Amino acid sequence: MTQPPASIRDALPVQPAKSRILITLVVDTSSSMGEGDRIGELNRALRSWRDELMKDDHLSSRGEIALVTFGKDHVVAVDPSGAVAGQAPQPFVPVSQFKPAELEAGGVTPMVEALQYAFGLLATRRQQLRADGISLANRPLVYLITDGVPTDERGYRSDRWRDFAPVIRQQEDGKHLLFFAFGVDGAEREVLSGLAPSSWKFLAGLNFAQVLRLVSASIESASAASARNEPADKVYARVEEHLDLDARMTQFLQGNG
Repeated sequence: MTQPPASIRDALPVQPAKSRILITLVVDTSSSMGEGDRIGELNRALRSWRDELMKDDHLSSRGEIALVTFGKDHVVAVDPSGAVAGQAPQPFVPVSQFKPAELEAGGVTPMVEALQYAFGLLATRRQQLRADGISLANRPLVYLITDGVPTDERGYRSDRWRDFAPVIRQQEDGKHLLFFAFGVDGAEREVLSGLAPSSWKFLAGLNFAQVLRLVSASIESASAASARNEPADKVYARVEEHLDLDARMTQFLQGNG
């Protein structure tokens, strides 16, 4: 598995001792995201998302976020606080500091490389927290958000995701993380369902603000205390039930607003 450079590992932040919830967004910034101002919509959604996360006292006091992009500049761990351009010296920051700089679209879709890199960042952060005597409130959460399919360095479709899917299952079975794959228009159901059989959604017609709202709702359910030792499939089933209930409530309120 791809590991982050030593310079990044050494710069990971040390915060006051308390349990943590680790959240990693792996976001598509390939050239297709430049069509129809999708990248602008994503940037606006990310800016407003922090306010939503801060409404959860448990998450705002314990949550840490990393943001990995794939497409423009290949694979990059963007500084989630927006303080540094390019590769982040501190890939994880507290939820309260989440304010990423403007993302740009371009390039091909190295989805698998981005997931490998994100898993490496996550493993490094877990090791550091363990060394500092800081526990995890629950299993780390990884979210893939994409509008396309994986490609190789020349932009041709790649099926390497089939080889990486078993790695995700091993991480889930070992209770090392929970993985979600959310696709908007342009994504492919076969890839989403192959990477996340029990935790994928094809969100046709939704904007990125709505997608991130679903991410928030899933975080709430997946990070519940009861989920700590449950099998991944059981957690995913509860998250799905929560998301369905949330969607029905939203439709009801919109219809009666």
